[in-house]
Amino acid sequence: MTKNILKLIAVASLLMTAGCAGLHESTGLENQKRNKVEMVRVPYMMTFADNNYRLDSDEVRALIAFLGNSNVGYGDELSMDFPLEKDGSMSDLNKKRLSYIAEVLKRHGIIMSMEVTPYGVAPKTNQARLLVSRYVVTPPQCGDWSRASSSNYNNAPMQDFGCSTQANLGLMVANPRDLITGNRSDHPHAEKTAKAVNGYMTGTAKKSAGSATGGSSSSGSK
Repeated sequence: MTKNILKLIAVASLLMTAGCAGLHESTGLENQKRNKVEMVRVPYMMTFADNNYRLDSDEVRALIAFLGNSNVGYGDELSMDFPLEKDGSMSDLNKKRLSYIAEVLKRHGIIMSMEVTPYGVAPKTNQARLLVSRYVVTPPQCGDWSRASSSNYNNAPMQDFGCSTQANLGLMVANPRDLITGNRSDHPHAEKTAKAVNGYMTGTAKKSAGSATGGSSSSGSK
């Protein structure tokens, strides 16, 4: 009887030892693979003539070429860097230059921030630096299933679980910044838009006060 008990204890000890040996496969704190998102800035320097707030034609063409070559588009944030006064303010001439650049970009469908963004060494007199700030996503590398999935007593997820979903999301998102800050979803409401179109097509849409009086309800109309 004693021998049988000792045998059972020995077997149990071996099983416990084998179980503990397998715990190294999972710590319970496995890091899941995620998209890496970082912001990069692309600078472009431009030069103005003395006491002139406009760029000459060659500088304008070079600026537009830069925007095209940099594929400036949705999600990009544009701002300017000007030489500042000793008190940190902008001169009246540089304020006019800032407004002028904003108008040039607006004519090409690009909205620029009117806030100055200091970046590196300050531009020289009659120079200004355009900054294109954009978020770039680097998807995780998936497919590494070399680590054994057995002996996972903590029920921890494997590193590659969900990795392909993360990678696909990173490749599909229009603005990688949304992966960090999210999106407020303050865009036009699809249901309201469909209702308005349906009302227009069926002739049941109510006329606005401007339409009833023969005027226009849109701002800036002549």
